[in-house]
Amino acid sequence: KVGVSLLGNFLGPICIGIGAGFLILELGRPFQSWRVFVNPKAILTFGAWNMLIAIVAGLLLASFGLAQVPWQSAVALRKLLAVVSVITGLVVATYPGVLLGRHKSRPFWVGPGLMSLFLLSSLVTGTAAHLLCGLTTTVTASILPDIFRWVAAGLLVLQLALWVGYVLIKKTGTTYLEAKAAERWLSGDLAGLFKYGFLLIGTIVPIILLIWSMNFAFLGSALVLLGGLLMRWLTVCAGEDRTWLPGEQLYRSRLPKGNEDFLKAWGDK
Repeated sequence: KVGVSLLGNFLGPICIGIGAGFLILELGRPFQSWRVFVNPKAILTFGAWNMLIAIVAGLLLASFGLAQVPWQSAVALRKLLAVVSVITGLVVATYPGVLLGRHKSRPFWVGPGLMSLFLLSSLVTGTAAHLLCGLTTTVTASILPDIFRWVAAGLLVLQLALWVGYVLIKKTGTTYLEAKAAERWLSGDLAGLFKYGFLLIGTIVPIILLIWSMNFAFLGSALVLLGGLLMRWLTVCAGEDRTWLPGEQLYRSRLPKGNEDFLKAWGDK
């Protein structure tokens, strides 16, 4: 039977920290990353503080599994950290979908749909990762002994339904540009990886393995993590399809081309 793994408890905040590190590198100026914490009006600041709180609260909560810590008997503190970890963890899980959904110039991303899809993917991959840790390491408690695989299977069924629905809605019930972006997932360059990689190998096969027997739970959980990786890769690739923002073409048409008289006059000086 699989219980709550100490490694799994620590792995959550550690993975958030690794992801935060990659985000800092992506900003291009890692030594100025502190600036994202000081603009209360920016969504990046909101996300950065949530990630920081989730990491600290998650590590402190996981530390209760260590016999050496002096605060192990502080039940009230443990419950408080659990509540904080759940709230900030849910925010961190939905945060990528919120950021992408705000890009009006990316037809496949725009809208609130990606927020729920990223939240669901985070829940199912987190459950699968904890199940893997419980199968490979010593557990710290006997609670939730066999329910992880059933929870993961249920979330996968929901993920299958929502992703199929999302792509079909984009294809048939939205704008022309969104429908064109969705065609890449159904019959274009992303179709094979979406249908056979994410849906089949990363979702349907794990559902069968997780429901079939605990003996296949390790393989099923590993495929879930692969599916989560493929989903994020596909979503990023879909962002390559870009359209004009309202007024953007007019703005760009008024920019200097490089051969204007006033630029030549300025260069002569």
